Amino acid sequence: MKKFKNTIKNSFVGKLFYYLFSFSSWCYEEEMHKQFRSKYNIDPSFYFNGGGAGFNGEGKIICGKNSYIGQYSSIQSSANCKVVIGDNCSISHFVKIYTQNSLADQDFSKEKKYSMGDVIIGNDCWIGANVFIRENVEIGGNAVIGANSMVAKNIPPHSIAVGNPAKVIKFKSYLTKLEKEKLALEFWDSLSDKLKLEFSYLKNNQ
Repeated sequence: MKKFKNTIKNSFVGKLFYYLFSFSSWCYEEEMHKQFRSKYNIDPSFYFNGGGAGFNGEGKIICGKNSYIGQYSSIQSSANCKVVIGDNCSISHFVKIYTQNSLADQDFSKEKKYSMGDVIIGNDCWIGANVFIRENVEIGGNAVIGANSMVAKNIPPHSIAVGNPAKVIKFKSYLTKLEKEKLALEFWDSLSDKLKLEFSYLKNNQ
């Protein structure tokens, strides 16, 4: 049976079917991308790095210059909300960005209550694969979000954050000590336990 399938696959008919299927899939994706661009504010240089990406919702989606989003990633922007992706951002595959989520602490047999808010991603950010970004979150410029993370709080610029929920594990090495201290104080709740210990003297001196 396996040999028969391989024969069909390698035959002229099989190759023709494969190319027709690939071309029709490409046409479908291109049409979807045109619809996204007509509905939302997407810079011409922004590109879709693979198929299956989805943009939906009645809110605003703003995508900056020279940025991209990977395959099967999705952005949901509810009415009166917005998602902003800055310039030069790399958003990997299977990333989910939502401006609306159901509140967990409620009786689901009654009318559902939601948490809603904007998502802002600064310039030059790198978002790893399988990242989930919740509503009311701002990710500062030049930040890195590691793969498989869930972002529920603001992430400072020039930092690396990982985990569920995502916590800052490092400030980038080009920052001065004073710059790191300032960010640590401003984004204290987003720091990992290790960083809080490293910068504990800041709290002790307050």
